[in-house]
Amino acid sequence: MLMRILKHSLVVALLAAPFAGQAQYTCADYHKFNCERSTDKRFSMNGQSKSAMVQVGKETELNVIVYRGQDYRITLCHDRKVLGEALAIRLVEKVRVPVGPATADSTKRVYEEVEKVLWDNTEHDMVQEVEFSCTATKRIAVEVNAPGATDKKGRKPDVDIACVGILIEHMPTPGLGF
Repeated sequence: MLMRILKHSLVVALLAAPFAGQAQYTCADYHKFNCERSTDKRFSMNGQSKSAMVQVGKETELNVIVYRGQDYRITLCHDRKVLGEALAIRLVEKVRVPVGPATADSTKRVYEEVEKVLWDNTEHDMVQEVEFSCTATKRIAVEVNAPGATDKKGRKPDVDIACVGILIEHMPTPGLGF
């Protein structure tokens, strides 16, 4: 009897295995299959590209490093039925700045982190991609906020969490000019 139960459990486990990770797989690789790649074949997919589940109205960010001498293309893709037509995107550099002079009591300076907005798609017709050349290596955050979808009657869907993909592509900055 025990052997028959174990065989049955093994068969169920083997049949369920391909489906067990499907929900995670779908969102984990969302950027690979849903974001539009550049038509410029010089761009390569960057290993910092990611996908994640995002909740409507909750800001999320992906921290990346961009390197001097590289051109970058960042594209977002998402489930429009849940998250809305366009996501709000900002590229933000977090800079440490000194706060006041060092005191005589302490030789250590105090710093605070200040956000410097490099690009904001709300000022650019809510486009879902941006290309730029990097003149200095920087750590930046790609901040994403989803407003949420509404149907023709203004109703929100029952689900408020869906996949967002951030596809990052890069290539060496082409040498132009004389």
